[in-house]
Amino acid sequence: GLTGDGRTAVYLYNRHRSGAAALFLLNGSTPGDYLMVDDCPSYNKAVKELKLIDLRCMAHIRRKFVEALEAKRHKDYLNKVIIKIGQLYRLERYATKKHFTIEQRTELRQKYSSVVLAAIKKLLLNSGFSVLPQSSAGIAINYFLNNWNEATRFIEWGALPIDNTPDERINRPFTIGRNNWMQAGSENGARWMAILYTIITTCKLNNIDPEEYLKEVLMLLAVRPENGDVTDLLPVNWYKKKNG
Repeated sequence: GLTGDGRTAVYLYNRHRSGAAALFLLNGSTPGDYLMVDDCPSYNKAVKELKLIDLRCMAHIRRKFVEALEAKRHKDYLNKVIIKIGQLYRLERYATKKHFTIEQRTELRQKYSSVVLAAIKKLLLNSGFSVLPQSSAGIAINYFLNNWNEATRFIEWGALPIDNTPDERINRPFTIGRNNWMQAGSENGARWMAILYTIITTCKLNNIDPEEYLKEVLMLLAVRPENGDVTDLLPVNWYKKKNG
């Protein structure tokens, strides 16, 4: 079946990394919808105008502490924080293994994850050394503290993700590929690239073979009227129709 339960990935090309681009992408959202992003100012306008509730990715936060370890300073302290973050993930894995309902996961988070978070907050505020803002440890600590409310909001409701690791995983091939080119040839080429990544990534999210999908859909498109409806040929709809 669909491993992503019908999840859809969307890539949108925009020439500028502006708040207007984020607002265009998210327009149509319902006030109170949750949005997980990194600490990117481009989304501030959209979050405010559309009345969205923003979240921060715990994996992204953890990575900053792991990167700080490479500087080989304050190793014991950094390891303590990383271990505590690991405890949050162990609780999440336990809930998943036990097939917890949303309500059960909410209860687990509020009873146990909140205690771990309190211990992490204490560590962040009492590092035991002078925190230099531009040091790798300082960047990690300040990033977590500056985004504390957004990063810990997941404990309020069991349906909220602790991170966006699945999205980062499917984005990885794109990120690696991006290092192999500096330009997409033209703005039109960049738009087509975004469309192709949208299709292929949505297939991967839902365990659909992209090659099988494209082979069949391209043949079906050839006999469709130029302005005909093609919503049934979107990856998830195509899969559901094909598999009854």
